[in-house]
Amino acid sequence: MIMYILMIARGYPTAKHPQWGCFEKDQAEALASIGHKVVVVSFDRRFLLEYRTHRMTRFTHNGITYYNQYILPGVTTMLMVKKHKLAIDQWIMGQLLRRVIKEQGKPDVIYGQFFFNTVLAIPTCKKEHIPLVGIEHLERFNDTKLDTMTGYQSPIAYRHVDGLIAVSETLRKALMRHFSRDSHVVHNTYGSEFYFTPTISNNKIRLVATGSLVYRKGFDLLIQALAQANLPAGQWELNIIGNGEERARLQAQIDELHLADSIHLLGKHDKAFIADLLRQSDCFILPSRGENFSVAVLEALACGLPVIASICGGIRECIDERNGLLFEVDDVHGLTQCLEHMAAHYREYDRAAIAADCDARFSPRVIAQQLTEIFEQTITTYHQSSAT
Repeated sequence: MIMYILMIARGYPTAKHPQWGCFEKDQAEALASIGHKVVVVSFDRRFLLEYRTHRMTRFTHNGITYYNQYILPGVTTMLMVKKHKLAIDQWIMGQLLRRVIKEQGKPDVIYGQFFFNTVLAIPTCKKEHIPLVGIEHLERFNDTKLDTMTGYQSPIAYRHVDGLIAVSETLRKALMRHFSRDSHVVHNTYGSEFYFTPTISNNKIRLVATGSLVYRKGFDLLIQALAQANLPAGQWELNIIGNGEERARLQAQIDELHLADSIHLLGKHDKAFIADLLRQSDCFILPSRGENFSVAVLEALACGLPVIASICGGIRECIDERNGLLFEVDDVHGLTQCLEHMAAHYREYDRAAIAADCDARFSPRVIAQQLTEIFEQTITTYHQSSAT
């Protein structure tokens, strides 16, 4: 069944912010690639130290039409009563959705990425009689207690959705614990930029990591482990792609440990640059203190890289002895052992097989088909319930 899917996203990637909305873009393009009409809307609430026009913008890319509304950053309403803030945000999104429906037609389903976007569509879905499906990615639901905003908005969102998706089995269990509601599991996917090509090994093991330079990502642990690892001097290098509040502290750590010749902080880059660097590398490392289902790991697997990863979120759902090594969260000694083992054995991994396995389980076409089946089931159930 070919359908019209209206997705609510955080935003979309740009040259200045290449990672913003990248999960959503990958899914939107995957769904469009199997024939669905996909329109993406976003309500930009970021606080950025840059000039932005207070208006609605619209453009089309790869056959997908994107609408984005920016009025004021979300921080301007942080002190408001929670229900009033939510009502204002729902009204703004409602205005945007009404315009999209007027220009593009009524969708078969509205698809919210993250609870804070899903909750904004509830009034419109009720008024227009459109089924609502939400997908959740956030690691915070693994905590016992939710923060104030999450604890207020997420129960509202997930009481009203007609279908609910989690990106990992771990997250499915967490959502059940918080909301007593089951969900489908559909893993993340990766963009078309990421694919396998054979590479020529050299005498130096080329390590790579990507992610925001924040404490949760654990890059301080990785740097410490590399300082402790028994790796041949001059025979390894690590490139870290990303930027964030921890950059200066991480660079100071690198300098203090005299590793500046081997560890390089490359800053933010777009997906094409990341994909090219992955194909030139020998191993990907995820030292994170918390994830649900890492897209960065999938991108590395799609390029055929073995992965060293901390055991958090749904990592066991994609990494095993055939494609990588695992260690416990915050275990520097365990990470050190993985690095030493990988340096000795990385040439033994079958990179073509790693990429083929990733394609069979997490490729855009596979994930798009799984989402399609959930949308079809939700739409059918919704209309059957409405008729009775």
